[in-house]
Amino acid sequence: MVLSQAQVMLWLGHFLWPFLRITGLCLTAPLYGSAMIPSAVKAVLAAALAAALAIWLPNLPAFPSDPAVAIFAGITQIAFGAMLGMVMQIVISAIACAGEIAGLAMGLSFAELQFREASGATPVLYDIMLWAGLLGYMAAGGPIWLFAALARSFQHGVGVGSLSSWADLAGLGGTLLSAAVCLAMPVLAVSLCVNLTVGLTTVFAPQMNLLTIGFPLLILAGLWVMAGSVGYIGHILQHMMLTGMSSVTRMIHG
Repeated sequence: MVLSQAQVMLWLGHFLWPFLRITGLCLTAPLYGSAMIPSAVKAVLAAALAAALAIWLPNLPAFPSDPAVAIFAGITQIAFGAMLGMVMQIVISAIACAGEIAGLAMGLSFAELQFREASGATPVLYDIMLWAGLLGYMAAGGPIWLFAALARSFQHGVGVGSLSSWADLAGLGGTLLSAAVCLAMPVLAVSLCVNLTVGLTTVFAPQMNLLTIGFPLLILAGLWVMAGSVGYIGHILQHMMLTGMSSVTRMIHG
């Protein structure tokens, strides 16, 4: 049996187009790109998912035979998959950012942990909120939805989104950061009230300074308010995920 180059590149394209996008997704997406998952497991998972998509998407074009065009197409596909994963990574990071902002406001930023997902030491509240956002993302079916969105992106061929849809991703960071500030706003308000109260008290009783009275009171009040606002994380996370999904949809159909 003799196979032509066109037939080989066609069969190769059925596997490489989804494999390259899934590889980019595994670089940035939450859970898929987790540092706790070994690289060998990620490679096997990406190959298995690409093989499944190759069967489900029979109309994929052949992979370019020209080396320069093939390299450019590969970089483009990896970048597009990475951008899809970056959207949900921004959502999870916004939740974690709320914990870091709250920790800075209540003076608890000195407590740090060496978390494996981060490149350096991070505040404890950052890690707690990061896990809360990641668990909420998994409970909402975020990994399954993200992979379904990647599979749906081949509905219009192997092209990537327009530059205008990619520009929306730059504005997504500011939108989600404002949501993170809103999530940390109760702690910020309580911290401001405690600081003002301790500052006025110090005028009349200098022995009740910030270190002896204000600092413990600030931490206790901040933790108490933060524990009381845990019930609102679900609503804010839902809003963030819907915003991220809208951005992914515009990138796919752009």
